Amino acid sequence: MGTLKVDNLQKRDGTSLITDGVAQTNLLSETALRNAGVGQIKLNTTDITSSTATLVFDNSLITSNYDKYIMEYTMLKPVTDATYFRPRFSADNGSSFITGTYNFGYSSTRMGAASHTGSGSTKSDYAVTDFQWGNEANTAGHGKYIFEGFNDSNAYISIQHIYVVHNFNSQWYYVREAWGLGNVVNPNYAEFSFTSGNIADGTFTLYGVTK
Repeated sequence: MGTLKVDNLQKRDGTSLITDGVAQTNLLSETALRNAGVGQIKLNTTDITSSTATLVFDNSLITSNYDKYIMEYTMLKPVTDATYFRPRFSADNGSSFITGTYNFGYSSTRMGAASHTGSGSTKSDYAVTDFQWGNEANTAGHGKYIFEGFNDSNAYISIQHIYVVHNFNSQWYYVREAWGLGNVVNPNYAEFSFTSGNIADGTFTLYGVTK
């Protein structure tokens, strides 16, 4: 079987798809992918490499195009030891924030030990985790959030969080958490922060799941 190698590839109208071997931005647009029924579309990647108060995805990313969003992260580290990670949401692009009570529950396994636990409680205004994060050298958290009900005025907001974390007392945990907010408002803005101190490091990628 032969191999065809090209430096430049264009459509019939002259629009460049590949130039000097590099795919152009109009090769596969978000709209084209969504209309083609591709299930999960990458919307943004933000790489934090120095102390930053908040991570934000605004209304240029969280739109009515998607009802479900996934945010995956890796190498997430806090500046301050023994602090909690949390998102909150806005329906007016950050001018004000949605308040209320989140019903919360979690299950966890302490890795390397025969320890399993679970519990439920409530949280106010933020979807706060129940696990404290550590800032020791060579440690970080890795996981993902799943956001649903963002664009359905007949559905409450629900959040899932699945992650592995090395916590403040040098123990490893695998955690599954969920929050439910009895509110049918449609968020278009998500802000992530720690309860004290800044985000030291982390790479965060937001995906939209097509309808």
